[in-house]
Amino acid sequence: MKKLLVGLYALGLLSTAAQGQQKPADIVLLNGKLFTADAARPTAQALAIQGDRIVAVGSTAEVSKLAGPKTRRIDLQGRTVTPGFNDAHNHFSPRPPGQMLSFKSMEPSWEETRQALTAAAQQAPAGTWIFGSVGATVILNEQVNRATLDQLAPHHPVLLQAYYGHGYIANSLGLQKLAIQDQEPDPLGGYFERTTTSPHQVNGRFWEYAQWAPSRVLMAQVSDSAALAALRQLSDEAVRFGITSMQLFSFVPFKRFVRLLGQAQLPIRVRAIPFSTTTPQQRDLTEARQLSKLAPPNAKVKVSGIKWVLDGTPYERGAALRQPYQDRSNWTGKLNFSETEVARMVQESLDLNQQLLVHCAGGRSAEVVIKALESNGPAGRWPARRMRIEHGDGVVADLIPRAQALGVIVVQNPIHFSEPQLFHQRWGTSMQSLRSLVAAGIPVALGSDGPLNPFLNLMLASLTPSNPSEALTRQQAVQAYTYGSAFAEFAETNKGRLAVGQLADVVVLSQDIFTVPPPELPKTTSLLTFVGGQLVYDAKVLK
Repeated sequence: MKKLLVGLYALGLLSTAAQGQQKPADIVLLNGKLFTADAARPTAQALAIQGDRIVAVGSTAEVSKLAGPKTRRIDLQGRTVTPGFNDAHNHFSPRPPGQMLSFKSMEPSWEETRQALTAAAQQAPAGTWIFGSVGATVILNEQVNRATLDQLAPHHPVLLQAYYGHGYIANSLGLQKLAIQDQEPDPLGGYFERTTTSPHQVNGRFWEYAQWAPSRVLMAQVSDSAALAALRQLSDEAVRFGITSMQLFSFVPFKRFVRLLGQAQLPIRVRAIPFSTTTPQQRDLTEARQLSKLAPPNAKVKVSGIKWVLDGTPYERGAALRQPYQDRSNWTGKLNFSETEVARMVQESLDLNQQLLVHCAGGRSAEVVIKALESNGPAGRWPARRMRIEHGDGVVADLIPRAQALGVIVVQNPIHFSEPQLFHQRWGTSMQSLRSLVAAGIPVALGSDGPLNPFLNLMLASLTPSNPSEALTRQQAVQAYTYGSAFAEFAETNKGRLAVGQLADVVVLSQDIFTVPPPELPKTTSLLTFVGGQLVYDAKVLK
């Protein structure tokens, strides 16, 4: 019914405009270079906004006719205009008060980390959290454990976290603050490393779903006021980049997260997606079962979906592959859940009538979920469900036509293409398809999963350094970051294009992202960001 009403609304606007009976627009944007992401009219010069919707897209001469005495006219002066960007995959995980270690790069050595931690322990008051964001060099160093960190910071809780999200190391006080006991049992889908001597207590290193429940304990130490400030800071950064929608996962317990989104009154649209935990016995479906009864706090907040993490990443060789790692010939990674458990996830998405989103970095994890879909009724039932594979680096070769037949959406994060040397060491050059997915008709959406800058991700999507033959054109990349991301959240009838009847989520950019050299792309910012026809960011360049 909703799609029908929007369609009728759009037709009505077109008809009214054609008859010259439409009341004057509230805003007209004129003399621009519009990329509409709309196949019916890919480019235009101008558009008109009335209320929260786009009511006309066309030439400057055509749209100017819809302006009245009170219409705000904005001369774009040839600027590039696109639909608002929709970050299809990002995380909101603020930290409680503490001291953050500072490094020269995202991949510090253990010696650099040790020195920074020693200095922080000397400066920070006893009992203060010390956090460090480190890379695979530290995370994979088995000598970095609870005992090592205790020696360096005996009076402070310490938590080192992989910047890519997979792998935590804590000292004894940190484990206490995270409610991890010495004999903590392994949860389903994760594990704690343990000492080799009896009684085999946890040694401070923990992985996958062993991270998620402690992360929630950490979020409980973040006050509402601090969480609200962090949400507003995220939103402020988003609108400066022309991001008008975000699809967010968070370790904040879901009811609290949704409440905070309501209190924050953000100018951007947010889809909140539960990121559930597990116990030693089972996956916790409490939040997924509450979704249908959980009323969003306002029209800009949506709640839906069920996410599970099926494997790790290539950084720590945790992505589950169909062949051995090139730099560890006896290892293919590890699935977090059995094939039987993945099949249960698929059935639960049907039972709960929720979109299923699964983190699959490797080919083995992608193959397992595709097999589960194929085994659950006819393939034709799945396209309407829009099942999502997040990252999808291993959706290659024979998995591509199988995914296409099932209507699987791949949500990729081009920032993952930025370390070709490491990825080539791990799994060669045949992974991380992008152009092949689009060519096969697989819906592709883009999200940041890291630095928020969409133009950095557009650059990487149009270069794909790990596999250059898989690069998208700029137009394809922007399409995936706008319409593709809207499609991935069942919102394409309302946003993702500059077309009559769509929500007026519109961004005017500082440079032409379709023609500037690749190194210049990340320097792009928004000059004007509209959400539902409201100007939510103005760089004060255009009048």
